[in-house]
Amino acid sequence: MTKRTPVLALLALLVILAFAAVLRIYNLRDTPAGLFCDEAALGYNAFAIGTTGYDENGEHFPLFIWSFGGYKNPVYIYSAILPIRLFGLDEFSLRLTSALFGLGTIIVVFFLCRELFSTGVGLLAALALAVCPWHLHFSRIAFELISLPFLFSLGLLFLVRYTKGRRTLAVAFFFFGACLYAYAIAKLFVPVFLVGFGLLYIDQLLKRWRETFLAAIVLAATVAPVVHFDLTHQQGDQYFRTTSFLRPGMPLEEIARHFARNYAQFFSPVFLFQHGDEISRHAVKGHGELYPAFLPVLLLGGLVALVRRDRASKLVLLWLALYPGGASLMNEIPSATRGFIGVVPLCILAGLGAGSVLWAIAWIGRKRLIIIPLQAAALAAAGYVLVPQVLHYLDLYFNEYPKYSAPTYGGFQYGYRDLVKYMEPERGNYRQLMWTATEVNQPYIFALFYRQTDPLQFRHAQDPGYLILEPMETTRYDLSTPILYALRESELRFFSDYTVKQRIVAPGGQTEFVIAEVRARRTYLTQWLSLGLFENMEGAGLRRDEIQPSDVRKDRFTGVFGDIYWRRVQQAYLRIDLNQFYQSADKRHPGNPEYVCAYNYTSVRSPKTQSVFLELIGSDDYARIWLNGTLLTPAPLMLGDKPKRRPIDLVEGDNALLLKSCESVGDWYFAARITDNEGRDIPGIEGHADFPPETAAHKRPHTPPPPAADVQVIEGFDGIEHFGHTQNPYIDYRGGTESWWSYMGDADAQVEWRTAVVPAKKTTVAVFTASLGEEQGAADLYVNGELALSFETDDQTGLHLAERNGYRWVFVQKAMAGGNSGVVYLTVPASAVTPGKPLDLKVVFSSGPPHAWFMIKDYRDTAAHEGVTPAAAAAVGREDWKENEGT
Repeated sequence: MTKRTPVLALLALLVILAFAAVLRIYNLRDTPAGLFCDEAALGYNAFAIGTTGYDENGEHFPLFIWSFGGYKNPVYIYSAILPIRLFGLDEFSLRLTSALFGLGTIIVVFFLCRELFSTGVGLLAALALAVCPWHLHFSRIAFELISLPFLFSLGLLFLVRYTKGRRTLAVAFFFFGACLYAYAIAKLFVPVFLVGFGLLYIDQLLKRWRETFLAAIVLAATVAPVVHFDLTHQQGDQYFRTTSFLRPGMPLEEIARHFARNYAQFFSPVFLFQHGDEISRHAVKGHGELYPAFLPVLLLGGLVALVRRDRASKLVLLWLALYPGGASLMNEIPSATRGFIGVVPLCILAGLGAGSVLWAIAWIGRKRLIIIPLQAAALAAAGYVLVPQVLHYLDLYFNEYPKYSAPTYGGFQYGYRDLVKYMEPERGNYRQLMWTATEVNQPYIFALFYRQTDPLQFRHAQDPGYLILEPMETTRYDLSTPILYALRESELRFFSDYTVKQRIVAPGGQTEFVIAEVRARRTYLTQWLSLGLFENMEGAGLRRDEIQPSDVRKDRFTGVFGDIYWRRVQQAYLRIDLNQFYQSADKRHPGNPEYVCAYNYTSVRSPKTQSVFLELIGSDDYARIWLNGTLLTPAPLMLGDKPKRRPIDLVEGDNALLLKSCESVGDWYFAARITDNEGRDIPGIEGHADFPPETAAHKRPHTPPPPAADVQVIEGFDGIEHFGHTQNPYIDYRGGTESWWSYMGDADAQVEWRTAVVPAKKTTVAVFTASLGEEQGAADLYVNGELALSFETDDQTGLHLAERNGYRWVFVQKAMAGGNSGVVYLTVPASAVTPGKPLDLKVVFSSGPPHAWFMIKDYRDTAAHEGVTPAAAAAVGREDWKENEGT
């Protein structure tokens, strides 16, 4: 028999829904600010199918939609058609689908808890879900995952009704089958859950075998299309293969260990109540997926569900236990997206825990006159704790979150709406409209979305309306007539003649795009010879020379993968893309060379002897540079997006410019140009990819080597003394080792250690491996108990330099691995050292966000590993290279 819901409870549910709707719909178009490419793809394909019946690929009413190299699920896309037809294609109409799925889930959870427990628990669980940060966040983003909890909760509602004698098993199985069309993680989660249900209710399933048989037929019919599709479209598994930690031949023990470690993180207080998902699109920074106030009632609810005699309540615990299963096979752990199915059982148990408190009060009080005031007091106390936490989260979400989540392709890719708004009216004034392809993610979909392009027209022409490419590419566009180009601001440096028309600024004040009329490029050295590949495991390539830089020849050499020789780089770019050039040369990493080095040579031809500047940009990799056999980088120079430049002297005729670039992971490229003091091109200077008959190094007079540096080098770590946290191992640029660190927010925010023994009383450079947190903080360094200097911790590339009273701190970044991983060169004046004793070093945080951190590593051979000589130690951070902030 169906339970009747009291009118008062329905009114309370309507109030909760109205409040939830306001939270989910308010300013939905602009919060989050921007639109992620996955959202745009769902929206455009819903628009395309709804208006023409064809998706972006020209497929007629497809079951799954191919986009970005993978298949998108149909539930969200087909559900979004109606709102988009009603309100037109924009961020609001697209995200409204998520808000509606979110509200629908709240309704279903109320009725589910009413079936499982009571009407009161249903209201409390619905309220918990309405304000839950995890659920609210994804109810405002057009991600297909939001549909999965709705469909699964609906399936479970009918499943619970089946356990109570209703003939609803077939309906439940239909909704469970539909989950497989909602979000990929359901393909593992739903079958395992159904197996668990089968074991728990095997007696009923056998006793009511006709219903079971019918439900099995319904389930088979529902999932048959997706099973057939997966079997006939193997490329659909590519996403799982590239994002899972599973690898062919991986030992079962290792898989189990890795899985268990990942699984545990989904239940960690850090993820649930403190920091949440670290990806800015997925969570508010520094806030958990749940409120801390949920914790006690959540634990109580779990206990109550466990001790209850009914089997149906165990289905919620089964749901909770299984929710991290599929996500734990993946990378990016813990993930708020892949684990999103877990938000509902967590809120249900929180509602059950809160309801149990009220029930306990009623049981203890026994008299109505006492019960109502006591329950009201309990609710008031809960509100006193919870309401400030909710208000704090809403303030963070609506006021702070848009400022840092909007910009860049790692956020919500802010700015494309404004690009189209400005550039479309200018289409008739320019021969070509262009968008940059630098630091973007599937930009073509934004052109289709905001221009509302006919899918059949796009399928035929494959033209989104904008030419999308990097400005460093030189052959696919010419500047014989001006072009209107949407660029990253730093890319203006590639042009010598341009006019900025418009700046697209994100809510946090970051300039996302600059729309400029460009008329002429700057001149770069584009003709190079390259020699590689050489070994660079653990940075070894930076510590040795495989060729004689002062006498570059066309000889054959032995590289890491066999014999190699100089080859001409032939690319249509201003930059030299070594990843592309050597894509088939690295046998360990086919298609993307890693942990290797290459020498690159060009002959700079100058019409006269003159003083000029050498300017370099590149990927975040280290380089050593020689001009005419003279080393220009006493310490390896990390290139980056900001130009590095230094004065050089060119002789008349050919000048041998040699650059050794050593790659770790990721992009691998560089670009070089010769400029005057103001950064302008110098007429008559050209680069040639050939060796002159007589190298320029032979023309230059012999320069005596500089005098040896009067410093001594010691290992900067020999034992830990004091720390806040430890882990063994903790990843870094060398692989990983035992590490010790402290956060700014720790009560005792310091790390203390000792160095190796100091041999003599002279200026000493202590060299050690350390890592810095991503968030910017400030820390003080004490040497033997005395304040030496202050320095900053963050994830900025390049050198971190600080000096005070003869002390000098230089942090040289090596890689972004477990934070900003690198080597510290600490110079200590002779007056502060005692021969025969180690130095006592202590880092104490002085300011910054709670999660800023500093970490010391258990490497007692850093100086030896890096091959640090006294001369190199003295030269670190003192080179003539300067970073140019301008364009």
